[in-house]
Amino acid sequence: MNTPRLCCANGQVLVDDADTVLKLRTEHRIVGTLEGSHPTNPLQNNYFGLPLILLPEEAALLLEQHAITLDGDAFTWPKTEQDKVRFGLFKDLHGRGYFITRGIKYGGDYLLYPGDPLRYHSSHIVSLIDHGQKLTPRQLVTLGRLCTAVKKIRLLSSWNAEAGSFTHITLNWSGF
Repeated sequence: MNTPRLCCANGQVLVDDADTVLKLRTEHRIVGTLEGSHPTNPLQNNYFGLPLILLPEEAALLLEQHAITLDGDAFTWPKTEQDKVRFGLFKDLHGRGYFITRGIKYGGDYLLYPGDPLRYHSSHIVSLIDHGQKLTPRQLVTLGRLCTAVKKIRLLSSWNAEAGSFTHITLNWSGF
């Protein structure tokens, strides 16, 4: 089996081959972000093309699974303890069968998709919180209302170091 060789430049892992993008998406549920311009219309910014930039979590997971090899700069993520927790959360959610993308546009850490994001809407907004962190009623209402407005479920996730696992709680507003 041929292991794709990807380029690492300035700490980012780039995929510049459409067949590899398809393989990562279909065999590994890795989505990444298209960042290149289209040769026929380079001045527009609605649709992007190759290269695909992988999230650090996606690249680290593929390296851990020996699904890719890297050329170029050394890939040194995760660096911090927080990075390690984020990577652990990513692996936990990915292992549950979700496609995962960045969640910043909805105020979260990740968005979860039950299937390929080209065919499905995201179902959850994931927020990583410190274990034992107390949320005020105002924070809970804010998190819940945002999710209700965009028809998603909030997933609050925290790393429980004592148990060695993640704790997940869903927050969903219901109509009365």
